Amino acid sequence: MNLLKKNNLFFIGVLVGCLFFSGTPVVHTPVAHGFITGAGSGTLHEHILLIRDIFQPRWKIGYRYGADCQPAERQNGEALQEAITGSLRVWLQPLKELQLGRPIVDKFVYELQPDRNPDQPDDLELRRKVNLQVTFECTQGRSVARRGVFLPPAAIMRMGTKITPEILTVLLHELGHAFGLADTYAREFLPSIGGLRHTEGIQPASVMAMSRNFPDDDNPSSIGEDDKRGIIWLYRFFHDKQVIEDCFFADYVYIKELDTCRPKHPLIFEAKHNPAKHTLQILKDDPNLNVNAQDVSGMTALHYAVLHAKVDVVKALLAHEKIKPLLKNKEGETALDLALEANNPRIIALFPKQKENTVQEKPRDVAPGTNLTTTWGAIKQR
Repeated sequence: MNLLKKNNLFFIGVLVGCLFFSGTPVVHTPVAHGFITGAGSGTLHEHILLIRDIFQPRWKIGYRYGADCQPAERQNGEALQEAITGSLRVWLQPLKELQLGRPIVDKFVYELQPDRNPDQPDDLELRRKVNLQVTFECTQGRSVARRGVFLPPAAIMRMGTKITPEILTVLLHELGHAFGLADTYAREFLPSIGGLRHTEGIQPASVMAMSRNFPDDDNPSSIGEDDKRGIIWLYRFFHDKQVIEDCFFADYVYIKELDTCRPKHPLIFEAKHNPAKHTLQILKDDPNLNVNAQDVSGMTALHYAVLHAKVDVVKALLAHEKIKPLLKNKEGETALDLALEANNPRIIALFPKQKENTVQEKPRDVAPGTNLTTTWGAIKQR
């Protein structure tokens, strides 16, 4: 009998713990890296996440105001619905581009729910009736996402109700958590990982980066390449039964210690896919970054910066004390060769000509004192 009582108490304790977990934030923690956290341990297999419901004919979304919002601040219901719908479609678009052969949800039905009073327990039944619950509070604070085993995901936006570029960016971030993505690149908030001095995660251009708490692109309602790959990976994980060790993308690698997938060469990834300022940011934040890493094509970050005409990045890389500008890709081309092919004088001028391969590869009939860069450029254009 005593043993039975102990077992019952243990079961009750576990149940209470699960209920508490399902209603509390599980994001913005020091264990969030890369695409997803906890997938390998099996915890997210049990979570109710938006990624699981993508083939439903419609989603029911509950939205509400915080009790702190004054009547004059509640006139944006239609605008709030449009912002949520737009953000959801941004995350669903990479999946639609996969042409999965089945229609992906594109109908969203909204229900205005009673105010959220932080001093009173939430009505969990309201949350159970919807696929997603979004709360807009008017007291400024840190927005959070909630996801769990027994309740659908929810987002609490603490930025008021006026739709601004800033609120659109944060809404995208929190709804990314609702799909199942984790935080990346949490500058200054969390301990260093993999040599990053003030960062955790490695993609500053990702909308899931905790450092991106404000819009820094022309389109705040957009996601980065890392975000797109993350949502695709989530689909593969939950619908195609892909194991976490299979990162799916050839330029990603599984990190066993963190139980997640991340780009093999973060600097190359930034230089290849994202705005120049993000490449400069990661160069600044990571003193131990391998600036000379080469991908399967032998291309370095310097190659890609030249290829995409990112003048400031080329300048910063060439000024780096560890840079090796003479590295060649599999076509036998240095970064300067690419600049010469593109006939980009601004970038060509940044290279120390006397140190480049053009000196070693100059034609034998070049007369002494000839401008080698000009001569080599003319030869390449023939």
